[in-house]
This record gives sequence, C-alpha cells and structure tokens, in this order.
Amino acid sequence: MIAAARAAVASLGILGACQRTAPLETCTDPLDGTWRTDGGERWMVIDHGASLEAYTLFDDTRPAGAPAGIEISPRTLELSRTPQGVVGEVRRRHLHAADVCVAKAPAHLLGCQGDTLELVLADPAPPIAYAPCAWGRPAASHRERWRRDSQ
Repeated sequence: MIAAARAAVASLGILGACQRTAPLETCTDPLDGTWRTDGGERWMVIDHGASLEAYTLFDDTRPAGAPAGIEISPRTLELSRTPQGVVGEVRRRHLHAADVCVAKAPAHLLGCQGDTLELVLADPAPPIAYAPCAWGRPAASHRERWRRDSQ
C-alpha cells in the first residue's frame, strides 16, 4: 500500500514536470495561462493565435475614485497580433441606470521573454456624462511586468 502511494506521488511529479510551460522566446509563443503583475494582481490570458484576451482574477469593480451608484465591470484586455506588433485596448463597462458606456484605453505587448510579459497600457477613463457617453482626459499609460503565475 505504501509503495503504491509512493508510485502514485512519483507519477504525479513526473506528469507535472511534463506539463511545465516552456520559457517564452517571442510574443508569438502561446501565452495561455495565469499571469501575476508586480503588484500581485492576477490575470487569465486566453491565446487564440491571432488574438489574445485577458481577464482579471481579482475584484476590479471599484477603481479608485469611482462614484457611487455606477456599476463598473472588471477590465478586459483585447490584443491582436499584427505585423506592427501585439496591440489592442483595455476596456471597462460603466452602467448608470439603463445607460452603458464602454471606456477604452490603448494597450501594447512590448516583449515576451522567459516567464515575463512586458506591457504598456492605461486604465480606461470613466465617462464624465452618460446618454450620450462623453469622456474626459485619458489616463496616462504605464508599463507593467507580468510573470507566469506558479499557483
């Protein structure tokens, strides 16, 4: 019985080693999986080949300075692999009664090496008016480093 349990544990260890993701060489490598920012936020990346989607794995519904009475969706990241690079936008929906405004900000994947992604992005600015949606000054872009999450 103990020998069988040891064999099972050893098999799981071998299987886990075989499923380990290879280090990234370029941004054309598969980027599927869970990633963690330097600030500890976790994102799930879904790689479709020509495009990428990323979704927050943390509560991202109350950004700093958000007004009461507005429903705010978590950010999503939508990127496309183009000849000019991996580019797209960060999106966030703002709901006020029946009015919906989708805020957008640019995003760029700059590099993919080892277990790290380098991105430049901005947080989408909230609307300053609804129906019709009106936007204020966009937020400044910033650089983020995401590392493959080992959890």
